[in-house]
Amino acid sequence: MASDEGNWGPAILALTIAFLVVVLIFLFLRIITRVWIVHQFWYDDAAIILAVLGTTIGAGLDFVEVNYGFGKHQQFLSPHNLQEFRKYTYGEWIQTFATLMWTKVSICLFLMRLPNSKVLLLPLQCVVAFLLFSNTILTVIWIMQCQPIHAAWDNRGTCMSRGAKEGIILAQAIISVISDFSFAAFPILYLWRVQIDLKTKIGLWVLMGLGFITGACCLVRTVLNNQSVPLDGTYDGIINWLWRLFEVQIGIIAACIPTLRPLYLWGMRRIGGDTQGLDTNIKFPLTNDPQQSWIEHEASANRSDTAMHDLEPRHDSMHTHGHQRKDTMTDDLIREGILVSEPMDTSVRRDSAHPREGIEDPRLENEMHKYGIDESFV
Repeated sequence: MASDEGNWGPAILALTIAFLVVVLIFLFLRIITRVWIVHQFWYDDAAIILAVLGTTIGAGLDFVEVNYGFGKHQQFLSPHNLQEFRKYTYGEWIQTFATLMWTKVSICLFLMRLPNSKVLLLPLQCVVAFLLFSNTILTVIWIMQCQPIHAAWDNRGTCMSRGAKEGIILAQAIISVISDFSFAAFPILYLWRVQIDLKTKIGLWVLMGLGFITGACCLVRTVLNNQSVPLDGTYDGIINWLWRLFEVQIGIIAACIPTLRPLYLWGMRRIGGDTQGLDTNIKFPLTNDPQQSWIEHEASANRSDTAMHDLEPRHDSMHTHGHQRKDTMTDDLIREGILVSEPMDTSVRRDSAHPREGIEDPRLENEMHKYGIDESFV
């Protein structure tokens, strides 16, 4: 940074407001999608709301910090302003730990909704537990870095060394980097065997792999960790604050974007004038049972009296003695609204698989069956 007095306060506030507005917009779109379109509001959505609440509190703390001199060299600040700045910076780091934790928990919970295999679910469940435990421990250590606590900003007590403080931040950064890259890589591995066209698969990889950007921001912040507790905190700490801002806000946005695909598909159909089957294609019940999801999807696609009867041949091959059927990964994505399937005419599928002599139009046979007209009368 330059050696003159300067004042980066207005720029800090402008970035804070801009990112907060964008994050709130993405949260609003996510809630609309999950509640109104997909009807699947779940724990991952609640976790991301907590993350946005945290970053909103962080934005408020940024305003207070700027009011007490953040963005200026501390040599130009009064002792009172410098002490107040340190107090609110202390609180902002607590907020940062909590916000990053809830963002990653939300991403992990979202990924848990996709696979029905215990082999994949168990590691994700362990990751959620580890994130909650490790970040809670680091937060408690950060809060208790000084005795008494207020010595963290007024120097009236005993505190950890600067290196110890940097160690806490470094440990949190390592956890963030590993989790970000792991969560971003999971969809690539998971979608590898999904039976969809390559273009769609690549699009989903990009859509669900945005965590690589967050991980990159965290890496930069880690490299610049020597500025996490700078000697001139109100001025030299701006760079570290900036990368923390990118990491937190982009992380929330990246967590929201994959959930917005049903809204995008719904909007494209509305723009294209296709108002038929909008809900039946992307509304599915909140369940982790692929059998139930598939049955509900079939029922909404064909509401005729023979629809459930037509499902019976597929039911047995789909889920027997706890074994999943071969294309369950595709069904998981359809259930979550990430992929959209066209409504299927189950009566046509059944009749095409078992054609009867004398009936050229399978639909005619279906209508005859509804009215109790046997094929022998044809």
